[in-house]
Amino acid sequence: MLTRLPRLPGEGPDTSAGCRTRSAAARAARAAAGPPGPLVMVRPTADVLPLADSVRLAPYEQERAARLPEGPRRDDFVAAHVLVRLCAARFTGAPAATLVLGQICDDCGAEDHGRPFLRGRPDVGVSLSHARGAVAAAAGPGPVGVDVEDASGAVFDPRVAARVLAPAELAVVRADPDPAAAFLRLWVRKEALVKVGVATLGALRELDLMDPDSLSGWRFLDWSSPDGAVTAAAVARITPVVDSGDGTSPLPYSGKQQT
Repeated sequence: MLTRLPRLPGEGPDTSAGCRTRSAAARAARAAAGPPGPLVMVRPTADVLPLADSVRLAPYEQERAARLPEGPRRDDFVAAHVLVRLCAARFTGAPAATLVLGQICDDCGAEDHGRPFLRGRPDVGVSLSHARGAVAAAAGPGPVGVDVEDASGAVFDPRVAARVLAPAELAVVRADPDPAAAFLRLWVRKEALVKVGVATLGALRELDLMDPDSLSGWRFLDWSSPDGAVTAAAVARITPVVDSGDGTSPLPYSGKQQT
């Protein structure tokens, strides 16, 4: 399973002068080093929910959460909106409680759903995603997209695959020993690309990830949990780094990085 969420710098009950001094020094060091590359965080929903009090959800987020049935779906939604703030806080060095998340729909212009952004921080791109029991978030310098999916019960559906995969992609998936897992690896990449505006859900078949020329300038990072129950992908102009919570060993990849 995914490992537990560690306390972020500046978060939690430690408000001693020493802690504040170390946090300020860390922020100064990050600023001197220049903008870091994109950061992606993947966590179990259950590990993020206890940290909900450390951030402030906007009224529209609270209203959307309240409309969901109480239980796993609402928990996943809330955890994703909490984690994106914690991820942005880690990336920027700003306290999570001070970050204000907005959303805007590219199609209808509504501000209660759609592409997320940090108010007052146009230099920082953010993205979030949730699946059953797992959430992911990304923050970086410029556009960034992330998608996470529950892979535990994945079944390959040829009809769905034919609607969303280009012919070359479909051939690769069909030839794979585990076509369900191969399909999910492409699906999370395509979902991440939708979130940065490179693709649309209605035209996924027109996007061929087997053709490197079609994605010039975009870099992917794929990740799977050690037990294979969760898979995720992120895309940005700079190759993202994934933090799954262990903080010690290199992370396993479910596929090749693409540049």
